Amino acid sequence: MLDACITKYYMDINEQSDTFQYELAKLIYRFKGEFDLNDYTIAGCLDFAKLSVLTDTDDIIFEGPLTDEEDEEQEENNNTESPF
Repeated sequence: MLDACITKYYMDINEQSDTFQYELAKLIYRFKGEFDLNDYTIAGCLDFAKLSVLTDTDDIIFEGPLTDEEDEEQEENNNTESPF
């Protein structure tokens, strides 16, 4: 356990991301072998996890689709702006 904590501080961002990707791939292959999950189900789970990670931060804001009023306002703003 201590080795994992120490290693974390000596790995640069590229090594950390490579390790994460490798461990994620191992997890996916393990679940494919142990369960009857098809590729679409796994991809859907990964997509859900991705969205959960992205929406958990304050840096990225996802908005739902525009209402008709908002869509009209956006078109009006785009039409009145100068192209220069």
